[in-house]
Amino acid sequence: MQNPSDTIVEVKGLWKSFNGVVVNEDINIHVNEGEITSILGPNGAGKTTLLRQIYGELMPNKGKVLIVGVNPSKAKDSGVMSVVPQEATPFQLLKVTEHVEMLVRLRGVPKGMVKDCVKEAIDLVGLRDYRNKLIDELSGGMKRLVLVASAIACGPRLIILDEPTVGIDAQNRRSIWEAIRSARDNGSSMILTTHYIHEAEELSDRVYLMNRRILMEGSPSELRRKLPWVEVRSDDGDKPIRVPWDDAINVINDLIKRRIRFEVKEPSLEDVFIEVFGGGHEAE
Repeated sequence: MQNPSDTIVEVKGLWKSFNGVVVNEDINIHVNEGEITSILGPNGAGKTTLLRQIYGELMPNKGKVLIVGVNPSKAKDSGVMSVVPQEATPFQLLKVTEHVEMLVRLRGVPKGMVKDCVKEAIDLVGLRDYRNKLIDELSGGMKRLVLVASAIACGPRLIILDEPTVGIDAQNRRSIWEAIRSARDNGSSMILTTHYIHEAEELSDRVYLMNRRILMEGSPSELRRKLPWVEVRSDDGDKPIRVPWDDAINVINDLIKRRIRFEVKEPSLEDVFIEVFGGGHEAE
């Protein structure tokens, strides 16, 4: 059972519409202490609108959002949370260290604590050799790393990341993954949206699938178990087949008897996504 003292974010009965068009419909989600929560859905599913209400940029038409028991404005004023919006860009004329320090100080972190935890965050995202570079001189991917470092530095209780790895290369994406995991291991809770379903599968303790409303929720393993099949791929020239677990035993035994090489693939979170939203969509 959920322990209220462990709840960092609670969204209850949230509705949001624009010009009569419902974007968020009766949303109920929660994020626990030290948990990474991903929100996935197709383009236009209302994910960014939901996040903007959680961090206080938008007001819901109905329902409420609580961050550590208070409204988002009070949580932001008290330095409880940090945010990287989808379209955010760092301040180009600051050096990397200056940028991270500035945003940490704006969260109210005591001056004596800032230097060490800023250095740690910059190192963690792989920007150690660029700490004294002007942000204007960095690549687009590195600028995104600066934003992530600014968000995770000095361990805010809640970190909200809207598409943190969009448009960056695989190496920088891995750096962000490691930074997110490290922040979680150090006690921060996180909410993220992502284009990359594999990213959510790698990082998340809990996943919400939404398209205007919440359609499914659970850990990645719980969601994968909702698909009652496995895929068997063999070297006999046939296409991969998907069969129920019980039938897979017979298929595998037949392949073994015929000495045909094979592999068994369990459903992925992407398979669940396609099952829920259809093959014509991709994560926003």
